[in-house]
Amino acid sequence: MSDPTPKAPLSLLVALVVAMAMGPVFNFGMSALAPEIVDAYDITEGQFGLLITVLFLAAGLSATLLGVLADRLSARAQLLIIHLGTALAFIIAATGDNYGWLIVAVIISGIAQAQSNPVTNRIVATEVPRASRSGWMGAKQSGVQVGLLFAGVTFPLVGLAFGWSGAAIFGAALTIPAIVLSWVVTKRLRQPTASTRTAAANEAASQRPSAAMWLFPVASFLNAAGTQGFNGFAALFAVRAVDLPLTVAGCLLSIIGVIGIIGRIGWGRVAGKRERPAQLLAIMSIGGIVTMLILIAADQTGQAWLLWLAVPLHAALPLAANVVINSGIVAAVPPARVGVASGLVATGMYLGFALGPLIVGSLVDLTGAYTAGWAVLAGTYLGCTIIAIVLYRVLEQGKS
Repeated sequence: MSDPTPKAPLSLLVALVVAMAMGPVFNFGMSALAPEIVDAYDITEGQFGLLITVLFLAAGLSATLLGVLADRLSARAQLLIIHLGTALAFIIAATGDNYGWLIVAVIISGIAQAQSNPVTNRIVATEVPRASRSGWMGAKQSGVQVGLLFAGVTFPLVGLAFGWSGAAIFGAALTIPAIVLSWVVTKRLRQPTASTRTAAANEAASQRPSAAMWLFPVASFLNAAGTQGFNGFAALFAVRAVDLPLTVAGCLLSIIGVIGIIGRIGWGRVAGKRERPAQLLAIMSIGGIVTMLILIAADQTGQAWLLWLAVPLHAALPLAANVVINSGIVAAVPPARVGVASGLVATGMYLGFALGPLIVGSLVDLTGAYTAGWAVLAGTYLGCTIIAIVLYRVLEQGKS
């Protein structure tokens, strides 16, 4: 049976990439200017780390509710939540004169960021032909890495000239063209009427959630704990464990970003052709286990070349699993449940983001080395592999 969905315009894909980039840009900008923020607010490194944890907890706790709204609100309203929320967070950070206001800003940023996956997944599911959805998913998920690269280049330059407040104003200004783009592009989308929203809500309520709807969020949580656990400590590990210069260690995040963009787009296309998300997720998770074993060897031997081997493997495999997970959940659930299912996946992801670095940091403080932390992350990838095997059986049963 042919797909009745007409070909989606390229401008819509650009708007989705921008939305995915704009959601976490506050977090990326803040991380890029961490030393400036620590000095400006006279806080400790631990207090700065708490900001990141609070941001991801706010995102994780709000993602499920926002996923429900994604099935009911218009695409324009949801994209505006992302961009206006990000602008508000930057404005509060620019004008607030103490740590408390910065906490408020990161909470708002986390909530705005949590809307990114549900609304963009919903748009892909309803506006893009089935044959193109996985490719679009890979492209729009690469927006996160685009945001990381952009923030890593621009925010330090602006911060050097104008300080954190100036950089925050710059961040708020970035949302203006994003708002205009989303407003113009969404005018061309099919806007839901009150009757269609009611019908969608009734359809969702009448359908029993499948096991896949819960397995994908668990996989998202385990994968996110592993990926963010490494990302958060990659540069620090490079300096303290294998004695790389700080400038070289900083390049690791850029390398992760570039390979991450290529990986997400590439795996998105593979996912569209093979339509086997569970198998792909298992392969990526095994890649994560191998990455952690290499990092353990690097920690034990102090050999920098092992880290350079682990970084591209991490960026190309487990870091790209988010594309397969989001493509899989869109394909596995009925259209009326895409928003709430994507919200559950996002909840798992953000809670994993909050937990992974916390575990690694705590174990480094406890043991004085990274081996235990990398071993725990290997365990999260092992768990994700097991979930992928169960997911494969569930999806196969659903086809029969």
